[in-house]
Amino acid sequence: MTSPVGLTWPQRTALILGALLVAWGVVDLVRSEPRLAVLHLVTGVVLGAAAVRTRVARLVGVMMGVVYLVVFAFGVGEPGGAMDAGIVGNAVHLLIGFASVGVAESCAWCEQRARRRTAGSG
Repeated sequence: MTSPVGLTWPQRTALILGALLVAWGVVDLVRSEPRLAVLHLVTGVVLGAAAVRTRVARLVGVMMGVVYLVVFAFGVGEPGGAMDAGIVGNAVHLLIGFASVGVAESCAWCEQRARRRTAGSG
């Protein structure tokens, strides 16, 4: 098991984002919003678990970015619908979508940097 100290900064960001999503899912359960609770809990656990490896975090970051940007679009496009989380919730979905894409891009950058370091030392 990799310690959080041994993770790259995008992996730590994915881990923190996953933990925040799980916490948000628990709050949704308390507020009796089961659809959003399932979305936040599942994606939080997946994102947190993906933080173990840079390549996996990159792939999951791309997928979570797409998921949250689509959820944002449905939430804004269908007020009162199943994915509408209110003004603040929809804005947070948009931010999570962009943050997930940022994690994916940063993981790709870290992988390229590690490859260059490996190629340069050999």
